[in-house]
Amino acid sequence: MRKRVIASGIIVAIFLFIFGGAYFWYKSNYGTENYYTQITNQGTKIVEKDDSGSQVVDYMYHQPIYDQNGQKVMAKFRGGLERPLKLHAYLKVGYNTKRHQVISWEKVAKKDVPKAALKQLHE
Repeated sequence: MRKRVIASGIIVAIFLFIFGGAYFWYKSNYGTENYYTQITNQGTKIVEKDDSGSQVVDYMYHQPIYDQNGQKVMAKFRGGLERPLKLHAYLKVGYNTKRHQVISWEKVAKKDVPKAALKQLHE
């Protein structure tokens, strides 16, 4: 009976170690921190072809993003739309600091942008 308890404990510990490591790896490579920006230009139009040969249009943006404390990072990201993003729109950007890459973005209202970031956006 005691051997079964010890064996079960070892198996649980191994699973926790494996899944804990996988979670840590995922968070460090795909986890994001919130940054904020305002669209101030039309972006750079990019025209590519997909695997079927169809033309795909996107827009690339290279601009500063700010965390909730107003710390600046220069970031490149694509709009993911076939048109430019709306000028002066505020975006909450999911930024991975390890990979220095924008993972996601979403439009937010001005009132949802932290004051320190908003101050930097309007300087």
